Amino acid sequence: MGVLADNPLLLLFLVVGLGAALGRVRVRGIGLGPAAALFVGLAFSAADSDLANTPSIIPTLGLALFIYTIGLASGPSFLEGFRQGGTRVVFGTVVVLGAIAGVVAIVIGVLDLDVGARAGLYAGTQTNTPALQAALQALDSDIAAGAVTDPVVGYSIAYPFGVLAMIAAAYWSMRRANRPGPHGEPPAAASTARSNATSWTVEIVRSGLPPLGELRHWADELLAFSRVEHDGEVDLATNTTVLVPGDLCTVIGTPEAVAHFTEWAGRRSERHLALDRQKLDFRRISVSNRSLAGVHLRSLDLEGRFGATVTRVRRGDADLVADSDFTLRLGDRLRVVGPVDRMGEIAALFGDSDRSLGEVDAMGFALGMAIGLLIGVISVPLPGGGAVELGIGGGPLVAGLVLGTISRTGPITWQVPHAANLTLRQLGILMFLGGVGIRSGATFADSVATSTGAKLAVGALVVSIVTAVSAALLVKFVRSDPIAAAGQLSGFQTQPAVLAFATERSNGDERVDSGYALVFPVAIVVKLILVQLLL
Repeated sequence: MGVLADNPLLLLFLVVGLGAALGRVRVRGIGLGPAAALFVGLAFSAADSDLANTPSIIPTLGLALFIYTIGLASGPSFLEGFRQGGTRVVFGTVVVLGAIAGVVAIVIGVLDLDVGARAGLYAGTQTNTPALQAALQALDSDIAAGAVTDPVVGYSIAYPFGVLAMIAAAYWSMRRANRPGPHGEPPAAASTARSNATSWTVEIVRSGLPPLGELRHWADELLAFSRVEHDGEVDLATNTTVLVPGDLCTVIGTPEAVAHFTEWAGRRSERHLALDRQKLDFRRISVSNRSLAGVHLRSLDLEGRFGATVTRVRRGDADLVADSDFTLRLGDRLRVVGPVDRMGEIAALFGDSDRSLGEVDAMGFALGMAIGLLIGVISVPLPGGGAVELGIGGGPLVAGLVLGTISRTGPITWQVPHAANLTLRQLGILMFLGGVGIRSGATFADSVATSTGAKLAVGALVVSIVTAVSAALLVKFVRSDPIAAAGQLSGFQTQPAVLAFATERSNGDERVDSGYALVFPVAIVVKLILVQLLL
């Protein structure tokens, strides 16, 4: 152990590596994920208290990276959720989280635990690492003097209870998705469109159809059209193209949308127009040109400049149907249909560079992080005395949400390519949890087998059940779609493990991610404030 005690960075990465390996272990689809690094770190320093010497800047930096990249990725989806009627969910989240904080105060009073245990219990049952960091920062001197229980003790004991209780709530929500409605209508999982796009060749039977530009938002469904065969000639499907009986057209959209359109307009053909590549070609092109971050497809006028169109976009693991209002993000992979001799020019416009997708605009990233950290140190006085601040876990989130939505400001690119964002995010949360675990293992070992540990376990069970039941009732009360509700429950708990469970159970349904992105930022900020009020 002497080598590890003398080399804290070696110890950190050993803990992170072992924690990542343990986090991959799944039992019936459930795993600890990044949180495993916390428990590995606790185990190491519990075995030898001399190892608890990791510099405090390491977990602090890790949390800042994690929170800021979450904000950058969630900004556009967060605003979109508000536009689509998410206000009730957000308001309800604030109210319910406040009520849960009150329950924590009552439970702690009954169990006669100190302020450090109270903060740890709250952060752990809510599985919220920024709230833990805020408690550690506020109680730093008292923890060092041994005057209060280290919040990490309560957090570590309560964390598994919080994860399992909310997974049960998400499971309940998704079981509702498979039940027919009260009047026999199809289950929500089947009746609501998913993000994964498909394409069919449709033979047109109906006459008197409007131009394709007017059919892109047909019956509240988003569709794209790539090729049209008329009198044996294959051409690009443009907004002014008018289909007539006997034409063949490639239609792209969700499986449900394409099937509905085909039933209305004609019948499915066994022909595959994409196989005819003499005049038109198709290609996946990556957006790596930073000047296009946050740009709408409409402004590029691909049809007028190149005679080309974008039919779908691969973002992360989801295939999205593209229209003229689609906003580009770095790392998007576009399915482009255009003239064979113009594909090189189109690729040059978008960048299409794998190397650039692995790079981050250092100036934009550093300035954005600095803005977030400055927001975090702003102290807001409370009417009854005292003050709260967003700190490391809230300031970067707010900055990330705003800057991720703006995408670019002149020469500064705030946006981070999707793959690079995920890498920084994962590294950040592992550094934070591993570092906190290493620093607190000895205290954890001294407390877990005591009466304090037993009381914390009882309190964690009670609060976790209350949290899960309250959140489940909230999403039912606001009538959230059951699949989206599973994502909202994940965001309510600010818990990647619950999100992973819901994503796996829904086969990657985008509604899970949308629900998560709507609730997650609000839940983090509210929990940060409430944990400070509990101190």
